[in-house]
Amino acid sequence: MSSMRNAVQRRNHKERAQPLERQKWGLLEKHKDYTLRAKDHNEKKRRLKVLKEKAAQRNPDEFAFGMISRTTKKGVQQSTRAKENGSQTPMSMDVVKLLKTQDAGYLQTVLQQTRRAREKIEKQSVLMSTGVDASSLSKRKVFDEDGEEIEEDNAQLQFDSDDDMDLDLDDLADLGDLDGLDDLDGMDGNGSGSEDGKSEEEDTKGLSKEQIKQRRKKRRAQEVLQNHLEALKDRERDLSAALTQLQDQRARMNNTVGGTNREGVKFKVRERKR
Repeated sequence: MSSMRNAVQRRNHKERAQPLERQKWGLLEKHKDYTLRAKDHNEKKRRLKVLKEKAAQRNPDEFAFGMISRTTKKGVQQSTRAKENGSQTPMSMDVVKLLKTQDAGYLQTVLQQTRRAREKIEKQSVLMSTGVDASSLSKRKVFDEDGEEIEEDNAQLQFDSDDDMDLDLDDLADLGDLDGLDDLDGMDGNGSGSEDGKSEEEDTKGLSKEQIKQRRKKRRAQEVLQNHLEALKDRERDLSAALTQLQDQRARMNNTVGGTNREGVKFKVRERKR
């Protein structure tokens, strides 16, 4: 019976429209429209009830500094700074230029420290991968009070950078102990293992446990050095980008270069008429 009912063409369903004399009030409201409007109305009543309860239970002795320094404008919270320290008034252009100059000097200093640390890490990574004894290359000449030369190992010297960029190789691996393991890592001595697709078991076949342990220790030290080097490169790139942007801002403030303002309007440097 249902198949016969579906086979016969039915009359199209048409909803009653708004009468002509009520068209100024908009579309005719259906039951689903009334349901949505009623739900919204009840939700607003519930929120107002909760707010009234909070206002009735408010502690009159409650105080926070945000009550003084913050205001709302058309429902949007705005923070106003204190007038006592003079921070509410805008800074002059000379003060802003001075601050940006100091920021540029700080960025240049940190960038130089990061660059020196990166170069040092690169040298150590190359020495470790090629198997060169770093202890024999990192010695400096020290003279005592009598003028006699004293050889002092320079392997424990820190980088010229900050403490956060220091890397203690003693915790990773001793370069002097790992220099003799290059014949175990292949002819290239890069410590990356076999390049013929052999597994680690086949690659370490015939080696003692101590040799396998030293090989893994050296590879781990190389991985840590490489990760630290990548982090320094990322930091150097970010600092260079920040310094370039700050220099562009200073140039635009001095009217030495053109550019585009916040509204997207391009401007050029004023030139003297010829």
